[in-house]
Amino acid sequence: MTAQGDTEPPKGRPKDPRVDAALLDAAIEVLNESGWASFTTTAVARRAGASTASLYRRWPSKQALAGAVARHIALDELGGIDTGSLEGDLRELLSSKRRILENATGPALLSLMGQAPHDEELRRILHDDVYAVVRGQLETLIAQAVTRGELPAPLGAAHLDVLTLVLVGTTVARSVFLTRPGEVDADTVETELHLLLAALPRGGGAADERRGHVGGR
Repeated sequence: MTAQGDTEPPKGRPKDPRVDAALLDAAIEVLNESGWASFTTTAVARRAGASTASLYRRWPSKQALAGAVARHIALDELGGIDTGSLEGDLRELLSSKRRILENATGPALLSLMGQAPHDEELRRILHDDVYAVVRGQLETLIAQAVTRGELPAPLGAAHLDVLTLVLVGTTVARSVFLTRPGEVDADTVETELHLLLAALPRGGGAADERRGHVGGR
């Protein structure tokens, strides 16, 4: 009998992180091979050599599992960028996006994004696990640039929303209309970088003042 105020011990066995990783890897493989139509919790569990019960202890639905896959992909590549300059940070962000598409995770992520308009639960999960992650990372890069004096102020919410949609949207549009996921070249990354830089309000920062001082000599 436990005394009042004591915490009950957790029920069931603790989760094994190795099983988490195996299930996420299996989910990516199933999505790459068969797409959303054949993406089932049974297929993923079988591929991982785990039980469906162990999968459901972690994620209550295949949509939730898909969201975990998307978040894993996004956070694995997009976090921790700080090159010392806004241009360098954005170049690294775009290069990270390119690496996502070139890796085995690219088709899986594009498959999920393509299905989202037809599945409200998946759409909501991908909003939180892809869009919000990309938006948060872009907001961090902008804040770093403001601190360095490269930008005069943080972006407004609407401006940040549109730039995030551009970052995510070009990925989907390119895969549909122009190339296969692994065919994004360095020139495309540079062009996208310059368009993003042109969309940012650069006037008024310390960097501009330094350039003006040099130009006035």
